[in-house]
Amino acid sequence: MKSVVEEIEALVARVGTHPVYGYAHCLRVYALAGELAASEGVSYDVEILRVAALLHDVGLYKAYALREPPDHAKRSAVVAGRILQDWDFPPQASQAVIEAIEHHPPGAPTGTASETILLKDAVGLDYLGAIGISRMLAMVGTEDDVPDIPTAIWHAESLRQKIPDLLILKSSKDLAARRIREMEAFLEDLRDATARLKLL
Repeated sequence: MKSVVEEIEALVARVGTHPVYGYAHCLRVYALAGELAASEGVSYDVEILRVAALLHDVGLYKAYALREPPDHAKRSAVVAGRILQDWDFPPQASQAVIEAIEHHPPGAPTGTASETILLKDAVGLDYLGAIGISRMLAMVGTEDDVPDIPTAIWHAESLRQKIPDLLILKSSKDLAARRIREMEAFLEDLRDATARLKLL
C-alpha cells in the first residue's frame, strides 16, 4: 500500500505534464533542496519538503486550474490544502507545506522554516543555468507573455540578473554563480550565431 506522500507523487506525475513547471521541475527542485540542505548542514523534515516540492505549482495544472486567487503560489497553496485534507495528511505538517508553497516564489516574503527556505532557493535556482534557459524556451507559445524566442531570451536575461540577489543560502549563491556562467556562455554563443539576436 502506498504512503500518502507516494500517492501525492503519483498524482503530480499524472497531472503535472507542463514542460516548464510540471513533475520533472518538482523532482529537480526537491533534489536540489536536499543538496542545499546537505551543503549548509540544515536539518529539515523530509516528508514536508518532498510534499511542498511536489505541490508548489499544483495550482497551475489544468486539472486544478482555479481563477482565484490570481497569484499562483496562493492558488497552489489552496489546492494543496484541499489535497492534503482529502488524504488526511497531519494538520501541522500540512500547515508547514502550505507555508512553504506560499513563500516559494523568488521575491516573495521569506518564511523561517528550513523547508520553506530550501524550497524557495531551489525554485529560484531552477530558473538559472542551462535548465533555466531550457525552461524559458519551453514557454514559447505556451505562455501569453512568452510569444517568441527573443522574448524567452529576454526573460532568461532578466531572471539571470534578479535571482541571485533573492537567494538566501550561501550554497545557493555559489551554485547560482556557476549557473550564471553557463547562461552567459550560451547567450554569448547565441548572440554570435544570430547577429546579436536579430536573426532569431
